[in-house]
Amino acid sequence: MWPAQSGTEYVCGAVLVQNTAWGSVQRVLEDLRRATAFDPARLLALDEADLIDLIRPCGFMRAKARALRAYASWVLSPAGTAAPGLDDAALRQALLALPGFGPETADVVALMAYDRPRFIFDAYGRRLLRQAGYEVGRRYEDARRAHEAAVEAAGFDTVELKDLHGLIILAGQHARAAGGWEAYGPTIGIRA
Repeated sequence: MWPAQSGTEYVCGAVLVQNTAWGSVQRVLEDLRRATAFDPARLLALDEADLIDLIRPCGFMRAKARALRAYASWVLSPAGTAAPGLDDAALRQALLALPGFGPETADVVALMAYDRPRFIFDAYGRRLLRQAGYEVGRRYEDARRAHEAAVEAAGFDTVELKDLHGLIILAGQHARAAGGWEAYGPTIGIRA
């Protein structure tokens, strides 16, 4: 995981990385840092055209600008300021209600910005679980519904879940560079 300096930075990264290479996101995050310091009020104060231009390298810039503005508005609203006091399920529902926030983005934001215990069943996580012999389905929610109880029973805290997410991404990147899990998995003891 990248060393974000605020919850809003994590949110921006989670929204911008959707269907985009991480290298493009890193450059845009630097531009957003210079323009807004990841302050939600400053993000909202940006002219919409300027925000779209800033995030253009990440693609889907209109939808992503809408999502970033919706989060900034929400986090500054009474509902958003009350978010830290919500239980995990209510926080997830509130995030899912925002435009551009699907299950994966909501869980990443809950874990990284609100320190809620969430395992991220993203493509990397599903590939790793599949390689380890688990049935995960093709969609995020299929995997989450099938395995969330087991993750909760394992008793990971949020620091461990954050570290695990980062390690899974790193392993997935190594697997991709090696030619896939079939080539990489046996070298780290994951059965085919």
